[in-house]
Amino acid sequence: MIRAGAPVTSNEQRYGGLSGEAVARATGRDWDAWLELLDRLGAQEMDHKGIVALIAGQGELSSGWWQQSVAVGYEQARGLRVVGQTSAGGFQIGVQMTLPVPAGEAWDLLTEGPGLDTWLGTADGIEFRKGERYRTSEGVSGEVRSIVPGERVRLTWSSPDLAHPSTLQITVLPSGKKASVRFHQERLSSLEERERMRTHWRDVLQELSQLVISRGRG
Repeated sequence: MIRAGAPVTSNEQRYGGLSGEAVARATGRDWDAWLELLDRLGAQEMDHKGIVALIAGQGELSSGWWQQSVAVGYEQARGLRVVGQTSAGGFQIGVQMTLPVPAGEAWDLLTEGPGLDTWLGTADGIEFRKGERYRTSEGVSGEVRSIVPGERVRLTWSSPDLAHPSTLQITVLPSGKKASVRFHQERLSSLEERERMRTHWRDVLQELSQLVISRGRG
């Protein structure tokens, strides 16, 4: 547990998307204090799992979420990890957009007809059920890993444009009378792939938005 009376200071540094003030408020140490402590304990020579163990032990931090967050922030601060890189290696990207249709309509748009072709490509007879394999005429292939109908689907995604298979999750959430659609892709091999796929999924969302407008729902 965090020691009573541990110093809490604020600063403007942000690592892992968290300010020093937020980290200090939750953990009892700001970023300067965490960096100094972990440097002294030799964290720069450790992998992610080892850094988390240090934070849990000698860092006296019991929250698993904050252990992971501080470890990620430390790795970014010391150049051991870049923004968008996961603890397993590899990179991830997430983009989202609110479409002016209810969540049910957004789901239908994504799983059939022109909307399906927009993000997946041209594929014959794909059914969104666990274990279903697919291949498109554009060379994209994979397998449906999990699905919650109307809410999200997770699938493997192999493409001629990527160095190795990745994982893609598409989520639809209601936002009032509208729907928030999010594409989240993991296991990308480089920053270049990450930025390329960021642009790709942003373009896909724009095309989906145009489909909605063309149907008279914009």
